[in-house]
Amino acid sequence: MGLFSKLKDLLEANFRDLIDKAEDPEKMLNLYIERAMEQLKEFNLQVNRAVADEMQLRQKISATESEIQSWLSQAKVAVQQNRDDLARIALERKQAAEQKLGDLKLQLAEQEKVVAELRSSYRQLEEKLQKARDEREKLVLRQRRAKAMKEAGQAVQKLSQLDALSDFERMRDKVDRLEAEARATNLAVNNTLEDEFARLQAEAGKAAVEDELAALKKQLGKE
Repeated sequence: MGLFSKLKDLLEANFRDLIDKAEDPEKMLNLYIERAMEQLKEFNLQVNRAVADEMQLRQKISATESEIQSWLSQAKVAVQQNRDDLARIALERKQAAEQKLGDLKLQLAEQEKVVAELRSSYRQLEEKLQKARDEREKLVLRQRRAKAMKEAGQAVQKLSQLDALSDFERMRDKVDRLEAEARATNLAVNNTLEDEFARLQAEAGKAAVEDELAALKKQLGKE
């Protein structure tokens, strides 16, 4: 039963302690399950051997029972033939076979107990192994989520510390200056047009004055 104890201890190990000690928890847990499955297979071989021994005992019991009946039949024939000497020999061998049958039945009873215990232990180990698989899946998922969250947090932290943010500020200032220059250029263009229109209006005003002065002189005969 040493293999059973070894496998039982393995399956009852603390997964979380293993994760804390492992550089790659997922890989470690996969190897752990593989190792447990291999040992469970070895334990199953022991169960199969015990079952085979039980079957062999049953075959021996069946053969011994046939042997007993055979010696009894031979003893009867010997008695019918008035061969008490042969009858005695047949009965002696029948008794020996009966003693052997008793021993075999005791061995069978013990073997049946062993097989029942082994099968029960094997079922327990299968259940523990399945629980280990389930626990492995949960822990692997937790480890992956934790790793993803950690990497995301680190990425955000690095982004918040990047000098590019100050570059963004400088770029914003540059865009602000460009917009201000554009507004200034538009204002200058507008002012130039206004000045031109004002000059034209002034010249038109002067021309009107000259025309009116000429008309006045003509009226007064000053030309």
